[in-house]
Amino acid sequence: MRYSRRTRLIAILGLLLLFSACAKKELSEVSREKIPLTTNSPEAISEYQKGMEFANTTQRVKAAEHFQSALKADPKFALAWMNLAYVSPGTDLLLAAMDSARKHAEAASEGEQLMIKAAYLGIEGKTVEQLAALEKLVSLFPGDEGAHLILGNYHFGLQQYRLAINSYNAATLINNEMAILHNQLGYSQRALGNYGEAEKAFKYYIRLDSGNPNAYDSYAELLMEMGRYKESIEFYALALEKDPYFVASHIGIACNQSFLGEHNKARSQLEILKSIAQNHIVTRRALYTEASTYVCEGNLVKAIETIESSFVLWEERDDIANMANDLVVLGNLYLELGSPEKALASFNRSTQLINESNLPQAVINNTHATHLYNIARVFAAQGKHNRAKETAEAFSHEVKRRNNPIQLQLVSQLNGILGLSRGSYEEAIEHLKQANQLNPYNLYRIGIAYEGLGETAESANYLLRAEELNVLNSLDQALVLSKTRFKPVES
Repeated sequence: MRYSRRTRLIAILGLLLLFSACAKKELSEVSREKIPLTTNSPEAISEYQKGMEFANTTQRVKAAEHFQSALKADPKFALAWMNLAYVSPGTDLLLAAMDSARKHAEAASEGEQLMIKAAYLGIEGKTVEQLAALEKLVSLFPGDEGAHLILGNYHFGLQQYRLAINSYNAATLINNEMAILHNQLGYSQRALGNYGEAEKAFKYYIRLDSGNPNAYDSYAELLMEMGRYKESIEFYALALEKDPYFVASHIGIACNQSFLGEHNKARSQLEILKSIAQNHIVTRRALYTEASTYVCEGNLVKAIETIESSFVLWEERDDIANMANDLVVLGNLYLELGSPEKALASFNRSTQLINESNLPQAVINNTHATHLYNIARVFAAQGKHNRAKETAEAFSHEVKRRNNPIQLQLVSQLNGILGLSRGSYEEAIEHLKQANQLNPYNLYRIGIAYEGLGETAESANYLLRAEELNVLNSLDQALVLSKTRFKPVES
C-alpha cells in the first residue's frame, strides 16, 4: 500500500552529489547528524519510535495508540502530534492534531519545525513553499535518511517519480536496511512501468521485514497491476495471515475479484472487513470499494446508494470534509448516469458545506478552484459549451496562480473532456495526452477520441491500455471496466 499521502532536478542532483561525498568513511559529524527529537521523556521517545514503525507499515490504529502514549508522557512533543495527525481517523482529528503540532513547534528543533511547516503547507496545497521547506530540511540534515524519505514522498505525491527515486536512493546510501524505502522505490518504479525493478524492490522489502503485512500487500498490488490476479490474491492472503485486520489487503482481494468479474465474491470479502472494522474510517473504506464493485458491473444506482450510506457515517460525526468529498463522488456518479442536474446539486452542496465549515482558508480556496472543474463538466454534459469553456478558463487561471502540478494536469484533463463533448477529437487528444496517464479514464477518453477520428487501431490500443491499467480501488478504473471488459452484450 502506498505510504505517501508531494521539483527541481538540478537541486536534487546537487543534493545527491553532496551525499555521495558524505557517504564515504570521512563523513563529518555534522553530516551524520539526525533530526533531533525535542522531548526529555525516554518513554515518549520509545513510544514515538514504536508509533513510527507502525506508521511506516500503514498500520494506523496501532501507530495512533503509540503516538497517544508518547503524548501522555510528554504532551508538548510536537513531532508526535504531527505524526498522530497523519494516522488520525477523520479530518477534524487530523487538523486538531496538526494545530497542536504547530503550537508546540516553537519549542522544537529547527528540523522538527521544518517538518511541521512542510506538513501544514501540504494541507494548504502550497506545494512550492512546501518543497522549499523540505529542501532546506535535507540540506541541514543530509545524513538523515528520514529527511530524504519525506522529500521523496513529496515528489511521489506529485507524481514526480524519478525525483522521488533520487531521494529514496539517497536515503538507502545512509541506511539500506530501512524497509519502507524499498516499498517506496517499488511504487515509484511501478508508476514508471519498470515492473522488473519494482518487483525486485518489493521482494527486498519482504526480505527485510517478513513479519510486516504491508510488505506482502505492496507486492500483491504490483501483481494485480500486472494482471496476475490470482497470484495477487495469494499475497494479499499472506498479508492477512500476518494481520487479519490489515484493511488494505481485504480491499486488494476484493478489487482482484471484481477485476475477475466475481463482483458478489468481492462484496462478500468487504462484508468481512466491515464486520471487523476498528473504526468508522475502515467501514467507509469498505463502502467506497463496495461502490466501485457496483460501478464495475454497471450498476450506478446501487453505487450511488452505497456512497449515500457512507455520507451518513460522516454526517453522524459532523465530519464536514469527508461529507463534502462524498458529495463530489456522488456528483461524478450522477454525471456518469446522465443526470447533470443532480450532479450540479451535489457539487454545489459539497462546496456550501466547506464554505460554512471551520476548515483552513487555504482548504476552502482549493475547494472553490476544484468546484470550477466540476461545474465545467456539468455544463459540458448539458451541452452548454460556451459556459463550460468560460468556467474551464477560470479554473485554469486559478490553478496557474497556485502552480500545483497535479491541478495543472487537471486543466489538461478538463480541456480534453470539453473537447470530447464537442466532438473536437484532435483537440481532445492533444489535451488528454498532457493529463495524468496513470488515470485509466484519460486513456479511455483518448481511445474514444481516436475512434471518433476513425483511427480504429490506435483507439483499440488506448482502450486496452485503459482496461489493463488495473488501478487499485479506483472508481475511474471501475467506470472503464464497465464500458470495456464488463460491457453488457446488446441483444
